Amino acid sequence: MLASNYDWQELTNNQADVLALAKATQLSTPITALLWERNLRSEAAIEQFLQPTETVVHDPFLLSDMEKTLEIIEEALAEDKKIMIYGDYDADGVTSTAVLYEALQIIGAEPSCFIPNRFVEGYGPNKAAFKKIKEDGYDLLITVDNGIAGIEEMAYAREIGLQVICTDHHEVGAQLPDADAIVHPKHPAFNYPFKELAGVGVAFKVAHALLGEIPVELLDLFALGTIGDMVSLTDENRFLVKAGLERLAVTERPGLQALYRQLNLDTSTVTSDMVGFKIAPHLNAAGRLGSAEKALALLITRDVNEAKQLASDLVAINNERKAIVNELVLAADEQVQPFLADKVLIVAGKDWHEGVLGIVASRLVEAYQRPVIVLSLNEEKQWAKGSGRSIPGLNLYDALNDSTTLLTRFGGHAGAAGLTLPIDNVAALRTAVNTYAAPLLAETSTKLPLMIDLNLTIPEASLALLDEVKRLEPFGTDNPKPLVKFTNVRLASIRQIGADNAHLKATFKDDEATIEAIGFNIGALKNTLNMSDDIDVVGELSLNEWRNQQMVQLQIKDIAVTNNQLFDLRGEAEWSKFCKTVTPFNQPDAFVVFNHPAFVSEWADKVNVLNLAVDELPSERINSLVIVDLPTDAEQLEALLAVTQPQNIYARLENPNPQGLVVLPSREEFGDFFKFIAQFQPVDVKRQHQAICQKLNISKNKLFFMTTVFFELEFVKIEKDCLTINEQAPKHQLAESASYKKREAIEALQQRFIYSNYTALYNVFWSES
Repeated sequence: MLASNYDWQELTNNQADVLALAKATQLSTPITALLWERNLRSEAAIEQFLQPTETVVHDPFLLSDMEKTLEIIEEALAEDKKIMIYGDYDADGVTSTAVLYEALQIIGAEPSCFIPNRFVEGYGPNKAAFKKIKEDGYDLLITVDNGIAGIEEMAYAREIGLQVICTDHHEVGAQLPDADAIVHPKHPAFNYPFKELAGVGVAFKVAHALLGEIPVELLDLFALGTIGDMVSLTDENRFLVKAGLERLAVTERPGLQALYRQLNLDTSTVTSDMVGFKIAPHLNAAGRLGSAEKALALLITRDVNEAKQLASDLVAINNERKAIVNELVLAADEQVQPFLADKVLIVAGKDWHEGVLGIVASRLVEAYQRPVIVLSLNEEKQWAKGSGRSIPGLNLYDALNDSTTLLTRFGGHAGAAGLTLPIDNVAALRTAVNTYAAPLLAETSTKLPLMIDLNLTIPEASLALLDEVKRLEPFGTDNPKPLVKFTNVRLASIRQIGADNAHLKATFKDDEATIEAIGFNIGALKNTLNMSDDIDVVGELSLNEWRNQQMVQLQIKDIAVTNNQLFDLRGEAEWSKFCKTVTPFNQPDAFVVFNHPAFVSEWADKVNVLNLAVDELPSERINSLVIVDLPTDAEQLEALLAVTQPQNIYARLENPNPQGLVVLPSREEFGDFFKFIAQFQPVDVKRQHQAICQKLNISKNKLFFMTTVFFELEFVKIEKDCLTINEQAPKHQLAESASYKKREAIEALQQRFIYSNYTALYNVFWSES
């Protein structure tokens, strides 16, 4: 069996209501069921979702302090005050800055922009930065995508004579900052209809209010920042992102055009996936490794040559970021291995790049399905600083809050956190956090949840269905790309592809219907799947175009096998391939040896060897067994299987006997040899064995074996190494010979284990045990 990597969760619906709604909307039953599960349960709601209009966009003046904000900005324009926009270094912060910068320019202002450096000012408001801004002659400070939590810093800005407008979307604390105006969708004194605006969404609303209409020319920036910040793609966000994606496809921004060319993007249709996985990472990368100024410049430049250089620089920075992440993931993965028994994994490395630790933590969470904290150690300053990512079963903020005595500072929420602590406290933090987490994760699955939207048969996964799925775009938070599940399908083909065989290419079949599938970074699963397995597979449907042909393809997210699995390793090539996959951290539970001392001496320090020549049978279940050699007898194997009840068996079944496989002579061969003795007696077998073997066309092994059987049954006499017929021999069956019985039993074992086909061998291990 192969367990799923995720905790599969399947939705249910009222089938009668779904069928009625499908008829009313003229949508397919699967798509209607999906919309029903997403709480779209009327014709009107579905129509508004599929065809959102400008009517869903809320009045910007419903936001907190919007009137006051406009008054302050208009006064600044009238009095020729210098305006500084204070942003953030991620994609949301950069696009927020660009939106407000261009909106202010449209109304005649000449604002400047400041984006803090992650490694100098850090996140959010900064007193030193504010002091420098004031010294440079600025009068009005407008924060975008930050400020709501900077209580001391914002008060300081007011103290030194700056007017302050705070625009933000992050969680509002018990105390609001001292600002002249606060624009926030969750302001406790106001009731804005939609709470899930990104920072760029709040800046866009300010632009809307300033310009008196929806700023269509800024929709591309709205889409970039909203998708990049992974906020809810519902309500007005859905309409504005949808319109923004259309705008991105025809953008006139030289910077984006240059970036498209650098990335070889086909922008005839820009999707949320393209933004989330291609474009936004390049905007984020600059702020992760240093200053985000190049990302901002790319968005607002009007110079084609500058745009080309900026795009090239951002691609290079992102490539560097990816290389650093890959390097740190490998380094962190090595550190994880000694702590695999922990509920929360904490790893730390000297001078690991702080800008990517959150990404590394997320990668490890995916790999190990448990909370992870990744720390960078600064030995000069003697502190450890890093990021953590969690799973639904553990509130990471609460876990760290329980260990405040060990920490210098920390912050975050249930799923993610940042922290700083003395190096000497790292080991103590590992103990404390695991002590806190152990009871919370003991009763719940530590697997990440995977919400399955649709159960399909392969014939249902049609191009027509895929066209309906596309109508649900843009996909993102609260409107994820649908995950479909195929149950009890078989493999028609499977192979590894890509560098280092990292990816999986497969074709699944259901009777005569097939669907091609691709699985990224799961190439190793090939070694855990058989063509005869009953497979459940979950993934996303996509369109694959090849040589002017279109077909539906499944992008694999997770796989489970419901049956016991047999891996046939009886060939030298198969065994050699398998041995190459065995590592200290990737191997079956036990290697069973019946009578193969050479294997024991070679492998005992590499794997868990159960040597039944000297060891007793285990007393508990063992999930996966490698049966290295032929059992001494079938009863011994049956006893092993009865106790261990394995779900996975890797069958090498090597014959360690130096004489090779045993072949029992036929009755005709026994008869021919007896006639030969009778004709040419006395027969000197030892001296004449070559001639006898040639005459009878038998092997030396068979010759001496038949001699032994004849002697045991008293069919012959042996005098001075010569055979003669015993004329007074009693009547016996060949099977009455002890040697014949022993070899017959060995041959039966060989027929059962060595010569049997896959199905017969499978039945030996499970149907017969």
